[in-house]
Amino acid sequence: MIVSLAVLLVAAVISSIIASFIPRFSINYLSIIIGGLIGLIIPLNHLVAPFKSEIFMYIVAPLIYFEGQTTRINLIGQGVRRIIEMTVLLVVVGMTLAGLSLTMLGIPLAFAFLMGALSTPTDATATESVSEGLIVPQRQETLLKMEALFNDASGIILVSATALWVENGYLNYRQTGIEFLRSALGGIVVGILAAILMISFRQLINRYNSSATNAQNMIFIIAPFFIYFIAEELHVSGIIAVVCAGLMQNSESARSRFITSRQYHNGIVLMNLMREVLNNIVFVILGILIIRIVQADLINGNPNWKWVAIGAILYLANVVVRYGYGLMIKLGWKGSLIFALGGVHGAVTLALVYTVAKRVTDSQFDVLVLAETLMIILSMVVPSVVFRFILKRDISVKEVNEETKRLRKEMVAQGELAIEKIYLPADIRESVLYDIRDQNAANSFKEFWQQWAQASRRVECAPEERELEQRALLWAFRAERQYLDMVSQKENLRQYVYELYNDVLLAESIVIDPDNNITKK
Repeated sequence: MIVSLAVLLVAAVISSIIASFIPRFSINYLSIIIGGLIGLIIPLNHLVAPFKSEIFMYIVAPLIYFEGQTTRINLIGQGVRRIIEMTVLLVVVGMTLAGLSLTMLGIPLAFAFLMGALSTPTDATATESVSEGLIVPQRQETLLKMEALFNDASGIILVSATALWVENGYLNYRQTGIEFLRSALGGIVVGILAAILMISFRQLINRYNSSATNAQNMIFIIAPFFIYFIAEELHVSGIIAVVCAGLMQNSESARSRFITSRQYHNGIVLMNLMREVLNNIVFVILGILIIRIVQADLINGNPNWKWVAIGAILYLANVVVRYGYGLMIKLGWKGSLIFALGGVHGAVTLALVYTVAKRVTDSQFDVLVLAETLMIILSMVVPSVVFRFILKRDISVKEVNEETKRLRKEMVAQGELAIEKIYLPADIRESVLYDIRDQNAANSFKEFWQQWAQASRRVECAPEERELEQRALLWAFRAERQYLDMVSQKENLRQYVYELYNDVLLAESIVIDPDNNITKK
């Protein structure tokens, strides 16, 4: 497992690196391609152990938890009716239409409904990836986010019920309804109680020991795994539990950002890092699975290509139902189309496939994985194309990068100018100017190694010299912030101005941080 995790982590890192060079290409696609390459390279493929549903869900749980943390809880109160409609009515109708449509291919009713149930959960992270650089209307964006947060639980219940139908040969409606209520309500209770416990514990620590930031960060990291584990052990919905806990902690963050600002900042950095790593890993695994199953079918000499038609039908059935719901709630034809195509599928669907592995035959399981995978890919590819024609374009990544580069260059020039106007010893001036130019990556590779050699040979500076260098850097950063303040008032204020301002503030915090050993020498 350790070796498998190491391979998946390296693959996730490679996906992020490549995505940084081609930002218009979704990182999810890159991760699938890299996973496929791992599956094709036999030595690498052997390093990755067979996957289990339990492992998948422990990857998915923190993703949903972090998504909940970015959602204001008041939105839930305002849209309870819509949430119930999307997580019950929409899911059931979608499963029914998909299941009945698949019977036309000669698929048994129970197995067809199982595949329909697996196709219902949507993924908020995947939705964001297909609309990057485009402006999604606020109403549709809110609906899609609320749906993705809560329809996983109803999907899980339906999958469990239809899997029993496949296994036993009949469907127990009464038991399914009771199970849904027990699992959903139990998940809500566990999530709320866990959140109250953790929030109270963190707030008490903050008030009596504000230096325990590392402990706070560790609690933050393990929280979704712990909550999901407890809920599942109590046989209630772990997914709903982590969603509720995340939502409650959004309000905590809003009202306690400044009691320990460093811990709050570190929490945001950790959350963004873990979201990207875990999301990449899920889609790398998806790529590996596609290759493994296709290879197994070819080796057995009995490839079953019916999964292509099944995957297409599953996707079309869900789009039709979602479009009809959009018209029902008066989104208009365009708004309904955005909502229909915005229901992108991802990690949860894949995880659910593995939960039924022991309840279906091997051949059925292979069809499930391939068909649901095709449905996931279609749900990403189709909106990636269509949204380019029906949504307004936001400022592109390329334009943002160009504008940021221009502002950063001008900002750094102001910092250099500020240093040129004050007296400094030659060696300190050289060091300070190098650090300032480094904000703009203006130092060459050769200059870096020259500075590295000097820093390695240099004896420890006197306290007076260290303080003088520190004050000079702060003076330059102050000039840079003043420039950004001026720009924000004269030009159309964009997020990248805030990001540059944030970079300068972070640079200042590094210089003045008493725990930073690098700046002491």
